[in-house]
Parts: sequence; structure tokens; C-alpha cells
Amino acid sequence: MNGSTKPGYYGHPMIKPPEWTDLIPVYFWAGGMSGASATMALMQRLRGNEPLATTYVYAAAVGTALSGFCLIADLKRPDRFMNMLRVFKPTSPMSMGVYIFSVFGGATMTAALCSLFGVAKPLGRIAEVVAGFVGPLMSVYTAVLISDTVVPAWYGARLAMPALFAATSASTAGGVGLLFGPADANSSARRLALMGGAAVPVTLQNVHRAVGPFQDRAYKDGQAGPLAHAARAMNIAGTVCALFAGRAPVLGRVAGALLLAGGLAERFAVLRAGCNSASDPAYTIHAQRSGVSSADGS
Repeated sequence: MNGSTKPGYYGHPMIKPPEWTDLIPVYFWAGGMSGASATMALMQRLRGNEPLATTYVYAAAVGTALSGFCLIADLKRPDRFMNMLRVFKPTSPMSMGVYIFSVFGGATMTAALCSLFGVAKPLGRIAEVVAGFVGPLMSVYTAVLISDTVVPAWYGARLAMPALFAATSASTAGGVGLLFGPADANSSARRLALMGGAAVPVTLQNVHRAVGPFQDRAYKDGQAGPLAHAARAMNIAGTVCALFAGRAPVLGRVAGALLLAGGLAERFAVLRAGCNSASDPAYTIHAQRSGVSSADGS
């Protein structure tokens, strides 16, 4: 790492780096995509676009299942997730996130099962409404969760990170509609993909601006840099393909795949940046000194 050049004690991390596995960025990505997909499902149902609405109902359920699997697998013991439901603490992003996930997961699975087996249609529609309204929270709560830590690269971007997660959730949900939705009824998915794809670089720039030049190095060092470059390239390429997908439907499928992959790479880049800043004491010291300077008004 760049900052820790002294051997021994003074080169050791001052805070404990995240011990998350690669399942966690997948959990972030799948949860964000499913949240935006559930909201899209409700919107398309209200518009009468039944084929696209059904696509998004299933996408939300699959994303929820994948997200839940990754979270519980990373916890190593399923009972740890259940134990978190025993505490309701509105001031804790972790506590609120568990309840958001639980309500959303129950609603998306109910909606998908009712649609798949053609039973309890009223219950399925109610579940879609619940999932659609909780979807935006599902898309961004993980950004609040990681920002509510002492990890400098995340904490410094605590006000900008939710917007980045919202943008990538929108772009990946648009990608799902383009990749798996009916080509003759996915214009709404294409618009969502374009809006999300265009918002990603703007919100990402806000994250870099929020952390400042020193902390921004964490987003460029190690594995974070190549992942961020790959995410940016795939997002741009996917957005361009989505722009012309109206005339060439095959480009819609390509755009969908690129946007989904770009969103996943972005989540990995954010995780690696956090690990970089937590592992190098220089980032923590700089954050502490910056905090003291701000408190002194200097």
C-alpha cells in the first residue's frame, strides 16, 4: 500500500479491515438490482405492460434469493441472521437493513410464487405493491450500511454513496429488462437503463469528490483501480448499446449484459477501495486529522 512504509507496529492497520468475502459485493449488487426491479414491476403492472411486469417480478425474486444466499453464506451460520431480527433499532443501519430485507424478500417471493403457479392472484398483487414501495430502500440501504463505519473511503462518501448505489441499481434493473424482457415491450427498461447508465458516472464523480484527493487513492490502488476501470467501460458501452437498441433489438441484449456486469464490477471496486483504506494506516490518520481540522474550523 502507498501510505504504510514503516515496518513493524507503525505499519499495522489502525482499524480492522472488513473480513467480508467476495459474496458481499454480489449481495450488494443482487439486492440493489432486485429492489429497482420490484419497483419497475409495480410501475409496469399499473401501466398494463404485463409481459415486462412479469419479467421484473421474477427478476426481483431471483435477485432477492441470490442476495439472501450470499449474505447468509458470508455470515457462516444462518442463525446469525435470525438473531438480528430480535433487535429493532431505528438508529442502526444494520438493524433496519435486516428488516428491510426481510419485508422485501417475503413480498418478492410471494409475488413470484403467486405468478408462477397462477394462484392467490390478489395476494400476489398486494405483495407486488409492498415490494414496489420497499424497493427503493432495498436499492440503497447497503450504501448506508457501509458508510456508517470507520472505513475512511466509505465514511468520507457517506452522503454520496447512496446515490451511486441507486444509479447502479437502476442501470442493472434496466439491464435485466433489456436482457430478459420481451423485445417488443421493453421500452421502459431501455429508458431506465439509459437514465441509470447516465447517472452512474455523475454519482461516481460525487463519491470521488466527497472523499477528497488523498482518500480517493484507495479507489485507484490495488484491485480497486482495474475493477473501477472495467466497470466504467462496461457501463459506457452498455449505455451506448441501449441508446441504439430501439432500432436493433440484439443491442438491447448486449446492453443488458454489459450493464449487469458493469454494476457488479462497481460493487467489487467499492469493496476493494474500502479494504485498501482500512488496511493502510495512512488513510485513517489522514481522516482523523481532517476531522480535527474541520472541528477546529481550520
